[in-house]
Amino acid sequence: MKLSPFGVAFALSASAATSPALAGHSASDASLAVAPVMIERMTTVEIRDAIRSGKTIVLIPSGSTEATGPAVALGKHLVRANYIAENVARKLGNALVAPVMPFAPTTDEARFPGTVNLSADTFTRVNEDVAESMVRTGFKYVVFIGDHDQNQPLLRALASKLDDKHRAEGVRVFFSSDAYAKTNQQIDEYLRVKGYPPSRHGGISDTSLTWAANPDYVHPERLVLGAPVPPPGAPLSLDGVGIEGDPRRASRDLGLMFLNWKVKNAVAEIRTLVSGKRE
Repeated sequence: MKLSPFGVAFALSASAATSPALAGHSASDASLAVAPVMIERMTTVEIRDAIRSGKTIVLIPSGSTEATGPAVALGKHLVRANYIAENVARKLGNALVAPVMPFAPTTDEARFPGTVNLSADTFTRVNEDVAESMVRTGFKYVVFIGDHDQNQPLLRALASKLDDKHRAEGVRVFFSSDAYAKTNQQIDEYLRVKGYPPSRHGGISDTSLTWAANPDYVHPERLVLGAPVPPPGAPLSLDGVGIEGDPRRASRDLGLMFLNWKVKNAVAEIRTLVSGKRE
């Protein structure tokens, strides 16, 4: 059965409200202010007052619910997107975070149990409706940020479309890519220089990042060697195990370092976007 955009939106709302990963594991940095920044944990009055006090940026994070072998839970992108967005918002100081978009287009992951696959059109239309809701709420800057490969070009195109639509009203819509593309390049180079074995989907980076964002989502005792890693730019090829390469040297410490890079890069990029220096 193909869900309508309304049905998908309802499912997203239910997921955000009930997911223990999103409700029970705060990514708050203890050194930062404890004022709420996650919209799903706030009342409408709190959101109104936060915007009036200067929190005029809203982050719309997106992930994916997808299979990643025997050791990594399907919600890996959700807990990572949640962690990154919350910490980015806190470091920005003038931002709130919309509920994480839990579903996305997938590729070879779709043949494994539990993966939720959206068409590109449905993903784009639901994100557009969420963004329009944030504009009506009163935010002046809407920023899409994604933690899943297939989301990146779709969010970039949507941000450009909505920015053109709302710019005359004094509202800007941006896509922040540095937490994903720029940081992933840095991570890959670090692992290469340090002599880690090749890996990609479900590999060292993927597993380590998830482990750091929420250790409940990784089962280290189940880490196994996966399918050979395809050439750069090649589509996923997950064979029967659901991962590519060797994740067995993954660690939570690596993941924490990588998450910090993602947060730092995103904060710097969003500040540049909002300041207008990329015009």
